[in-house]
Amino acid sequence: MNDFNACGCRRGLCREAKSGCEHHRRLRDVEVRTVMRPSSGIATINQNSQSKTSSHIRKDYSKKYTTQYPTQAQRVHYHEPVPVKVIGHPSLKIYKFQLPPHLLHLLDHIVNGCDDYAATLPGGWMTYLYSLTKQDIAVRDVPGMYKAATPIISYVKSTIKRMYNAEHVKIDRNQPHVLRYSAEGGCKHTGVELHHDKCSLTANIMMSRSNAYVGGATVKLEFGEFLIHPGNLVHAGVDIIQGTRTLMILFTHVEERVESRSVENTTL
Repeated sequence: MNDFNACGCRRGLCREAKSGCEHHRRLRDVEVRTVMRPSSGIATINQNSQSKTSSHIRKDYSKKYTTQYPTQAQRVHYHEPVPVKVIGHPSLKIYKFQLPPHLLHLLDHIVNGCDDYAATLPGGWMTYLYSLTKQDIAVRDVPGMYKAATPIISYVKSTIKRMYNAEHVKIDRNQPHVLRYSAEGGCKHTGVELHHDKCSLTANIMMSRSNAYVGGATVKLEFGEFLIHPGNLVHAGVDIIQGTRTLMILFTHVEERVESRSVENTTL
């Protein structure tokens, strides 16, 4: 007597005669890959099956996946890419992103921690960590804040790796730092003149709501959005005329993938 079904599994273990056995259903798990398309400025999600039994895949499998496997569905949600907007000409490589919802609450926590820390300093926010921007606090200097910022740092680094084909993304001790522009109080610093950054790529994460200030910004960012641009790009911070505008900045040093450098060298 043959102890195996036509599908190759032992008799008694095949639970679905028409759509395959439990073993084959597991083989049909959907692999979620993020496909970044800088040229179109859109980040999309692509679902492809790696199963050899592709003829059994249901067209509405994503709904079944979400319903029967909430843990995996949550994991997929966390890895969904956010919309990407290309700023200016694509050759400038300036992109705008949105932090995922589960990271947004960390921004307020970090701002509050920096406010408390600044209150203990003789000059408050006027630290001159960087001579141009003047009102900066390194997150590592505030107890517990670097740990709180780590998920955001990881997300930004991951985004840089995808968008700029980077193999390694490094930051120095002063990164990230929280930058404040303020039109109120005794220490007013409302913007910054034209300059360029001494790094490969700069990430600017908006930590203020749009109703917290008036004016400011060369590129308008909403709360939780972040902008990445090459460090050698000459740029400025437009003055605010009212309120307070706070950002978290990462100066990053990027090492491109070997294959990317090889292709670039052969085309010169």
